[in-house]
Amino acid sequence: MFGIGLNNLIKIGFRVSDHILKQQEIERSRTASEKARLQAEASRERAIEENARHRRTQLEDEIARDSVAVECPNCGATGNRIRRNSTGFCQFCGTAIQISSSGIAYIADPIEKARALAAEEIKQKSGATGNV
Repeated sequence: MFGIGLNNLIKIGFRVSDHILKQQEIERSRTASEKARLQAEASRERAIEENARHRRTQLEDEIARDSVAVECPNCGATGNRIRRNSTGFCQFCGTAIQISSSGIAYIADPIEKARALAAEEIKQKSGATGNV
């Protein structure tokens, strides 16, 4: 009839079936690879976030250890925390307060005030916050 025998049709059918099965296996493999890539990416992002959170916690702990609660020598406000050996600003009146290594607070001299203002400006531009 068509010039193709039953045996040839069966062989062609097996080849087509084999080809379809191979294509399905390739697709499953691609899907598994994509899923593994996405899981690895998510894991990497979680690790980066956890590392950043850990660094923030360490920095906050360090600041807490190195800073002291001080009363403003100008207005008497008590809500200020400033690092030892640095200059910060009163949260209430804005006075530049210099802290000695022993934790004693006094009004900063003009040069220290200028340095502290410059440092504060850099912090604000970089996105860092705080009066420490």
